[in-house]
Amino acid sequence: MRTGVERPRRTTLEEFLSNGDPEIAKVYLAIAEGATRLAGELPFQTGMAGGTNSSGDAQATLDVFSNDLFADLLLETGVVGEVASEEMETSRRASGDRDHALSVAMDPLDGSSNITTNSPLGSIFGIWRGRLPQSGRALVSAMFVTYGPQLTLCFNFGRSVCQFVEMRAGPQSGEFVLAAEGIHLPEEPEVYGIGGDRVKWTPRVEEFVRSLEARGLRLRYGGTFIGDYNQVLRRGGIFAYPELQGKPNGKLRVLYESAPVSFLTELAGGSSTTGKGSVLDIHPKALAETAPCYIGSRRLVQEIEERFSTH
Repeated sequence: MRTGVERPRRTTLEEFLSNGDPEIAKVYLAIAEGATRLAGELPFQTGMAGGTNSSGDAQATLDVFSNDLFADLLLETGVVGEVASEEMETSRRASGDRDHALSVAMDPLDGSSNITTNSPLGSIFGIWRGRLPQSGRALVSAMFVTYGPQLTLCFNFGRSVCQFVEMRAGPQSGEFVLAAEGIHLPEEPEVYGIGGDRVKWTPRVEEFVRSLEARGLRLRYGGTFIGDYNQVLRRGGIFAYPELQGKPNGKLRVLYESAPVSFLTELAGGSSTTGKGSVLDIHPKALAETAPCYIGSRRLVQEIEERFSTH
């Protein structure tokens, strides 16, 4: 192993954000702090809490921990007036008149069923101004965290999608530093991931997946939305949690999951659809409203809309 190799200093998250909106910077830095603390708890909190979330899913201990951690940190910034989460029945609000403050909708621990198998996990955040719920078109910013071999933050800075990684050695150990800027989905799609039991897919979803397989796209599905989506973002392709027989609105929550990721996808040159139109054009009537979603390379998303319009 080589020693004594001096690595060039890289731009830190704080330095990078100092050139942008100071309120958004406070939110991003709070999420970064929470992500670091949550990553440190992953080896220790692996049990079930015994409760259920707002959608009726069983809660892991880490679900509750991450929800409270991020909600507290976000409200402590002084710029967030409301935090909504799939782990809570109602949103938490700061005291006072904060109708024009930032609001954050979050999935604090995406893929918690993967805890016991040591598979990737994530966190998803959508940032709006004003009270929730709102459409994805009104999003100000979005961020997701990936807890994998690396701890990474992916978010928009203006119209550019960036990734920061936590350094684990060297003089910048413990800091998030710039890893990629101006991320863009590759033109040629390579991978796909489709959620839900295959036996419950509708015929038109089954037909579309067969066409992907025939074109040689490789299946990437690990049970964590963000883990699977990362493959699409860097390799091109599509991720979907589609309409299902008996569940026409799919599973993913618009505010907490599909709208923030669709927002970042569009900025990275991709697109999203429910099968009828962009996920970003949904105006949720409830915080936990769900909708089918297909997110990824623009050409594949357009193909879905064309195929679905003929059925």
